[in-house]
Amino acid sequence: MTLLEFTTPDWVRDAIFYQIFPERFFNGDAENDPIGVRPWGERPQSRSFFGGDLVGIVKKLDYLQTLGVNALYLTPIFVSPSNHKYDTEDYFTVDSAFGGNDALLKLISALHARDMHIVLDGVFNHCGKTHPFFQDVVEQGPSSPYWDWFTISGEQVVCEPQPNYVCWAGVSSMPEWNHRNPDVCEYLFSVVRHWIRAYKIDGWRLDTTEYLPPNFVRSIRRVAKEENPDAYVLGEVMGLATSWFKHDAVDGVMHYKLWEGLVSFFAKGEWDAQQFINHVNGIWKSYPEEANHTSYTLLGSHDKSRFLTLCRGDHRKFLLAAAFLFTFPGVPAIYYGDEIGMTGEEDPDCRRTFLWKEEEQDRNIFSIVKNLIKLRKERIALRRGKFVFVQAKDTILTYLRQLGKEKIVIVINAGNESVSVKLPAPISGDFYDLCLQEKISSPVEVAAVDFRILRCRE
Repeated sequence: MTLLEFTTPDWVRDAIFYQIFPERFFNGDAENDPIGVRPWGERPQSRSFFGGDLVGIVKKLDYLQTLGVNALYLTPIFVSPSNHKYDTEDYFTVDSAFGGNDALLKLISALHARDMHIVLDGVFNHCGKTHPFFQDVVEQGPSSPYWDWFTISGEQVVCEPQPNYVCWAGVSSMPEWNHRNPDVCEYLFSVVRHWIRAYKIDGWRLDTTEYLPPNFVRSIRRVAKEENPDAYVLGEVMGLATSWFKHDAVDGVMHYKLWEGLVSFFAKGEWDAQQFINHVNGIWKSYPEEANHTSYTLLGSHDKSRFLTLCRGDHRKFLLAAAFLFTFPGVPAIYYGDEIGMTGEEDPDCRRTFLWKEEEQDRNIFSIVKNLIKLRKERIALRRGKFVFVQAKDTILTYLRQLGKEKIVIVINAGNESVSVKLPAPISGDFYDLCLQEKISSPVEVAAVDFRILRCRE
């Protein structure tokens, strides 16, 4: 077996991720606040700072463990002038506003002591305009040793009004690395190595994977696994990711293609159950089975409107989608605050500060999400079992998870009226409702916009 054969870390199949935008989660140390922080709870603007940091995450680990998550994905934490930090200035130093390298070391130690994992965000398509290598190019022009680390038209760098260098999405503050230059690749590989070797992080999420050369991404995966064979390499891919798995480039992808179906069926009601099944099956059949179990399934992220907002505030629709997420193959992930009913339109509104006052939280959503997590952790069939769609009709969806003798049937009713669902052989018969903790028989009664998770009784 070689490192490039498509096998993935075993721990990922049991992971329940929680994505944190560090600047907005919790301010654990006001002493490291950047200048001009806004009051916690104020609506964010694109350049707002609120003072969230890594110390704040450490202080809230009890909360995260109570919820039941066991892995964190942090958006970028390295030195950068922005609040989102996708414009990296120094890949080897945690931003002082987040507490610096010592704060990361303490966070990792605390997580590993609790048997939790951490994945960092690797922005390797581009850097920030303030990165010293790019600044050297700005100052010295073609005589800079880093001139061909970027792709520049002309004899000097022009940033405004129109940059004359390749940059991400035309944004002048994010010049793209020239990955055709092997020195650039080696520099970025050294970043991958450093944080796994010296700080024992558990993996990397690769920002804008679709913009990166496949061989470069594949090499990142190789480098990461040379340091730690159990490192998780996750790609941000918005479309269908089939080609990335053919290149053995990533262990899994952020499942935005699945997310599109979740929005269409659960949030907006634009699809019926059969259309949703067709969408999911199309993805399922195009990915390796291994990747279907190790791709990161999500309802929300820092790049999308909050799922509850897409549901127009209908908590029932949100919880239906959550029930699907936690009973579907893959690596379920919660975007910070979704578990307490936070809302928000697209960036920057989806990046509001966390609501820590319980009276501002939706405790019903929290309770049900917590129970769904608990159920997934208790039932190995939900994490590792085979997945089969059983039937679909109008707004009613039924599927099976099975591992060995354990069979779990999930019945979802996305319609506005209660239904009686007769399950086909061989799964018809007697069941135990794992949420309501009661024995039932087929046909299964499901309330409007509700679900049932049933263990087949022998």
